[in-house]
Amino acid sequence: MSETNEVKRLLHRAYLFITEQQETEALATLDQVSTDKKEEKLEVAYLRAWCYTLREHWDEAAQFLLDPEIHEEEISDIQSIGQTERRRRAYYLLLLGNIATNLGRYEEATRHYAQCIKFLDERRMNVASVRIQARCGLGTAYTQTGFYHVALTHFEDALRLCGDDGRHVALPDICYGLCDVHRLVGNFDRAIEYGKQALQLYADRGDKALEGRMRNLLGRVYYQMGDFQTSSYYYTEALALSMIVNRPGMMITNLTALADVRLEEGLLAEARRYCEKALEYVSRSPSPHFVGMAYIVSGKVAEAESHEADGRRFRELQDEAISWYEKAVKELSPLQTKIVLSEAYGRLAQLLETSGRQEQAISYWRSAYSLYSIHE
Repeated sequence: MSETNEVKRLLHRAYLFITEQQETEALATLDQVSTDKKEEKLEVAYLRAWCYTLREHWDEAAQFLLDPEIHEEEISDIQSIGQTERRRRAYYLLLLGNIATNLGRYEEATRHYAQCIKFLDERRMNVASVRIQARCGLGTAYTQTGFYHVALTHFEDALRLCGDDGRHVALPDICYGLCDVHRLVGNFDRAIEYGKQALQLYADRGDKALEGRMRNLLGRVYYQMGDFQTSSYYYTEALALSMIVNRPGMMITNLTALADVRLEEGLLAEARRYCEKALEYVSRSPSPHFVGMAYIVSGKVAEAESHEADGRRFRELQDEAISWYEKAVKELSPLQTKIVLSEAYGRLAQLLETSGRQEQAISYWRSAYSLYSIHE
């Protein structure tokens, strides 16, 4: 077994122990993990911290949550979070939810954020800034798992908690979330309104990384509206910003998005070039989500090219598309991004079916339907 697969096996085993309330066994399993990869280190820290919170050892959990390799914000004095361990619990759970979100463990994230809010509801325990962030985190997690109207409620609650403060530190992130949810439910005018508000706030801060992320989201709004020219403009601007701040994941996202636009415009050669450029960054991206999306769009491009080919070339392109979709499924399966994974399953199943591979197609159709059913 390869070193990477062994680490994944141990992490999965530790996770199962935690869900079975066997924290001792989980910690012993995590002691066996040896890795230099940042994302795997993050997951080890997350699982260790989760174990200690379940044991009610909150400040022990903080050793992992506040590790400089894990936590971007430097905290020199733990007392600044709260004078007692009891007052610090909500903040620790917020961090736990944030890490779970970054790892794509959205269902776990919702539990951590919900428990955070439960602690904040206790007498004299409310911290408005933590409550807003937890609501925003719940909005993000429910968006990723397809519960859009639940997500909308949480983002609107976070917005209400900001009051009339138009410069509140959390406001641009809330507007980003509202833009995304309104896009997903088809309220494009509201999505653009919130998106442009967030874009202005990020630009005023001089935060090029988040400005680039917001431009990408606005590109997706216009893409769904069928306005490919405006969509391309936002994606191109976002790509330029991702290169300035050197974010490989966002480079992949924007190159993939531009490939998708060119595909819709029927410019298949350009679409393929953008895919090839995106794939050059795959080895540098820590995010399976970004990589999985690049594989899906690469498959869509190869599949579209096959429709304009015949004979041997047709079969080669169909096989290439199937290969890309299979890679996407492999990359996305460990995550809880059910909407994207269901697309990968569905596209793979459809292509296998038309290629005469009925038994394989049925298996993937079942996987796709099992994910679709959560939204019914």
